Amino acid sequence: MMAPEDAFRLLADGLGKAGTPLAFDHLVERISAIFDGEHVLIGKLLSDNATIRTVAFWSHGSLQPAAVYTLAGTPCEHVLNDEVCEFTEGVCQRFPDDVMLQELGVESYVGVPLRSPQGHLVGLLAVLSSRPLDLAAYGSEVLRIAAAQAGAEMARRSEEEKRRSSDYRIQQLIYWDSVTGLPNRRCLMERLEEACEQARLRDSCLGLIYLDLQRFRQINDTQGHELGDQVLAEIASRFSAQAEAGEFLARLGGDEFMVLLTDTRPAAMAHAIERYRNSLLAPILLSERSFSISASVGAALFPRDADNAQSLFQHASIALNHAKRDSSRTRFFTATMADELQQHEILQLRFSDALAKGKLSLAFQPQFSLKSGKLIGAEALCRWHDEILGQVSPGIFIPLAEEQGLIRPLGEWVLEAACQQIAAWERQGKPFPGRLSVNVSAQQMDDPRLAEHIQRIATRVSPGKLGLELTESGLMRNPEQTVRITRALCKAGFSLAIDDFGTGYSSLTYLKRFAADTLKIDMSFVQDMLKSSHDHAIVSTIIAMAQTLGMQTVAEGVEEAEQAEALRALGCTGVQGFHFGRPVDGNTFAELWL
Repeated sequence: MMAPEDAFRLLADGLGKAGTPLAFDHLVERISAIFDGEHVLIGKLLSDNATIRTVAFWSHGSLQPAAVYTLAGTPCEHVLNDEVCEFTEGVCQRFPDDVMLQELGVESYVGVPLRSPQGHLVGLLAVLSSRPLDLAAYGSEVLRIAAAQAGAEMARRSEEEKRRSSDYRIQQLIYWDSVTGLPNRRCLMERLEEACEQARLRDSCLGLIYLDLQRFRQINDTQGHELGDQVLAEIASRFSAQAEAGEFLARLGGDEFMVLLTDTRPAAMAHAIERYRNSLLAPILLSERSFSISASVGAALFPRDADNAQSLFQHASIALNHAKRDSSRTRFFTATMADELQQHEILQLRFSDALAKGKLSLAFQPQFSLKSGKLIGAEALCRWHDEILGQVSPGIFIPLAEEQGLIRPLGEWVLEAACQQIAAWERQGKPFPGRLSVNVSAQQMDDPRLAEHIQRIATRVSPGKLGLELTESGLMRNPEQTVRITRALCKAGFSLAIDDFGTGYSSLTYLKRFAADTLKIDMSFVQDMLKSSHDHAIVSTIIAMAQTLGMQTVAEGVEEAEQAEALRALGCTGVQGFHFGRPVDGNTFAELWL
């Protein structure tokens, strides 16, 4: 072993300058020179506390590759329990199972544990030699100094690795979708911002393709979200296989995906859309089930359709909304779409305001008995006259209410207004005969407590004065729940009619179970029943079926006397339509028919 002053000078050189990261490779070389040992290693204790991985290993004058070995049955196992562990000779004989000692022909071994500044054990430093080591009095001090520095540096590196690993996981959570492994919405938007800047500088075009899966929600609802996630992962894999150079694929969330195309043109985008759509042609086979998925696609180009990333994204979204209503299921953005969207937003705002401020009204269309010609009831119809937009058709504002989630408050308003009108006619001394029918939407039928809400609102009138009309398609959204609701309403005294009968897909099994007493024959059959033998047969069948089930029938849209006569001959119970009376306000209705 060299002189003390030379040893400490060489050690100081190996430890490096204060404040700079310690080079383990440099340190093991210096310690080898100080102790005249052929082998010096610095090892890191792994998380199982039973394994060491070398971070620097000097042997026979050069650095060796990293190695991993277990502590059990080696002198290193003793090092971790002592400050300095010395086996000055015969170490091979004491540890015959230590492969490294045997291969290197080690005779002597000196080791010291490495600890963090907080005192936690993090590794070890060992000097090995093929001859007995002459460990001078200051040798232990040299090792302790080296171990203190090496332990602090190893702890620092471990913390740095943990921080980097944590940062990586955070990055994964922020920018990547856990279900599909694709970039997420945030990642896409940042990429889109950069791409727009580059395209602006290079005077090139970008394309954005917005894909929305059809019928995927049904898979989630019927098969569960776990299987739904597997389907999404398979779709992401298929889309990824289609991505070409210059295309960036991301999942926005739910069943929506987006593809960013750099340096593109409309024709190239059309080909790309076809590629991605065709990847869905083959059914997806999972858990012995087969799923057929298709997609609606909206597309927009920069800078033709938008001059910034946010607008490009918005316009692709607008195009997608139009694609969902188009038979081709694919639409490129046009300026007209933006104008339509603006008008739609104005309509939404004004309708929401009209509902909140009671600016809607009811009209009442009479229903008559075909046998006696007497008034047997009426249908309450919602009307909206806007100061700016004028008269807005129910065919426009009813779907709007469904889209905005306002159909339930709208339905409650109509029911409340109908009850008020019945009470008003009573006060005028013109009692209303029969029943006043109010339409109930399919979305209202989704509420399991609908029967309770209706009974609460209709407390001011006799239940027998109110009828509820439910569309055939609405009844079949959740048949079992519909059975419970209709039976509860029937028990409370309300009459029930199935509206637009013949246009849906109701099962005769459920038709018997629904507590309905009337079938309303859709006007589409009534209007052509004198010209079309097919429609005449449908009307005749509905009436005959209702008679068999003990139900009444009301034909809608009767505009001619000949239609009324034909319906009477078939045994239809009641009628409504322009031939008998148009919808009018409450006062006019009382003057004409009460």
